[in-house]
Amino acid sequence: MSVRTTNQILLNNDYDLHEDIEKNRVNKVPELKKKKSWKHKVKIILIIIFILMFIGSVGLFLFFKTGLFQEYKELWVQTAMTTMNHQYLATWFMSDTEINEIMKSLEVVNNEDSELNAIELPKVEEVKEDEKPKENQINVDKISGSTYVGYVMTISDPSKVKFVDSRKANMGTKLSEICKKHNAIAGINAGGFTDPNGGGMGHQLCEPTIIDKKLLYGNRSQKMSLIALTERGELVLGKYTYQEAMDIGIQSGLQFGPFIIVNGHNQIQKANAGGLHPRMAIGQRKDGTMIFVCVDGRQPGYSIGATQLELQNIFEKYGAYNAANLDGGSSATMYYDGKVINKTSTPIGERYLPNAIIVEK
Repeated sequence: MSVRTTNQILLNNDYDLHEDIEKNRVNKVPELKKKKSWKHKVKIILIIIFILMFIGSVGLFLFFKTGLFQEYKELWVQTAMTTMNHQYLATWFMSDTEINEIMKSLEVVNNEDSELNAIELPKVEEVKEDEKPKENQINVDKISGSTYVGYVMTISDPSKVKFVDSRKANMGTKLSEICKKHNAIAGINAGGFTDPNGGGMGHQLCEPTIIDKKLLYGNRSQKMSLIALTERGELVLGKYTYQEAMDIGIQSGLQFGPFIIVNGHNQIQKANAGGLHPRMAIGQRKDGTMIFVCVDGRQPGYSIGATQLELQNIFEKYGAYNAANLDGGSSATMYYDGKVINKTSTPIGERYLPNAIIVEK
């Protein structure tokens, strides 16, 4: 084989070798770029997650462990600890001592009872036929605040307002059914009840309750902090034994609270008292006009709820002389003229209740 032929072969092989290498480079570059791009994206995501976790941890520390956001922390704790199922929102981040300090600082202490006979209602025997009040006037106003939407109902004739027992054998009754059964034009939920296992059957009383002068739950000899109505339609707020309640003419009542306004004196002093919740409350003007206040809550975008101070402000606006907080939360329900007019805080709608306050037609 000639030298020229050998050189030609070598040149050809050398050319082919470089061609193969170049082809491999062209084929592998995109694959390497893809691997590098994927790893880069994962790295960025991990860095973002780490940064968010770090910011979140710092934020939680500043919120729960310092005094920088004390007012909001108090509101958070009050709201969480006054629910049945969401107390973990406070207990996960704070000690029992810290929580108890906040709860105690915002506690409402009622040391004043409403004055008996302070409401200016005529005695039945003094009312002449031509002086009897005209047909009961009921007005319903829709109200709103920065965190809530609600309703205020005023009833001109307090003698039409009654407590009723709505317990059955093993469950309570929905407010709409209660009102229809008693041929009532309006109604609201009243007292609390135990709710074991979250079943919401609404028939187990947990606080002293008197309806139609019968003590349905409680101890006759112990003082009860009552929200009550007398036979003549006066709202009474005070501490009485069962017999003392009978002696002053109480027809029905139950223990709940706190009292919001007593004898025209505001009882709520702290802005965050009670936290943000759906609310139900009852009040009365000095002329006897009854006031029901219902606030919706736990529905972001519509209504979160109101504090007890905001509830007090509403009653002040409507001229209440006495007012008290009733059972709220998912029980808060207002009925008028054949239907529930507020938006209850649970998807299932009305809860089963052990008792209610109705307005007779």
